[in-house]
Amino acid sequence: MVCELYPATPLLEDTAGFIPVLERALACCQPAALLLRLAPMPDIQAEAQLSLIQPIIQDRGIALMLEDRPELARQAGCDGVHLSPDYRAHSVAEVRRLLGDTLQLGVGVGASRDSAMRAGEDGADYICFAPEADAGADGLGQVVALAQWWVMMMELPVVACAHDPEQIAALVGSGADFVMPDTQWWDNPVSLPG
Repeated sequence: MVCELYPATPLLEDTAGFIPVLERALACCQPAALLLRLAPMPDIQAEAQLSLIQPIIQDRGIALMLEDRPELARQAGCDGVHLSPDYRAHSVAEVRRLLGDTLQLGVGVGASRDSAMRAGEDGADYICFAPEADAGADGLGQVVALAQWWVMMMELPVVACAHDPEQIAALVGSGADFVMPDTQWWDNPVSLPG
């Protein structure tokens, strides 16, 4: 199985200012998908920000996922939505119904196996593990163990989050389908090892 790169943007208020960073990263790496994280703003402003980045991503055949804004993702023609662990506006099942069967639905579950299994039952297309906030140095081992358990027990794809660039190789070796590097990755974008 090949592990693919799935970077997340920093929380953006001005996507135009991020485009040079994005272009530099895409010149050296071809991720499978990109998670666009927009700062809180009205939908009309968010749609304008999204429209600046959308063609850059989708014209390269990269899936564009929008964080925590399922209605906007559907209306704007994104490839899907990614629900962060903090998302509370709708249940996973409600978002699945809203998106229909054509858009992808990813769900961040932190380090919870139970939340991951519930998200899968409720219609997620992938789940995303990240270490607990207080895990400290044990965070990497926590995510590696979760990803290894998930790929052994479940068929649903799994994303593993790296909190620093040094963790990426270990997560690639965990069997995860995708690795989501920390936003530090944008400072020095590199392809996945192997």
